[in-house]
Amino acid sequence: MAADIDVNSLLAQKDALIREQRDQIIRLKRELDGVASERDLLLCENSNLRFELEMVELKRLQDERFVGKIAIIE
Repeated sequence: MAADIDVNSLLAQKDALIREQRDQIIRLKRELDGVASERDLLLCENSNLRFELEMVELKRLQDERFVGKIAIIE
């Protein structure tokens, strides 16, 4: 009988540990989903900022070219 109690106790501890690990996995999955969403938003923002930077650079080059043409005409 004592062996049965020890086995049942061990099984109960094992089940408790498995439930605890499952709950932790669920919590970590939610955290990971949140972090992945934030990463995706930051990647989009980064892409938009790079695009804006390229547009500013193109505008600057266009302005320099225009000023160069005016100087040649004068």
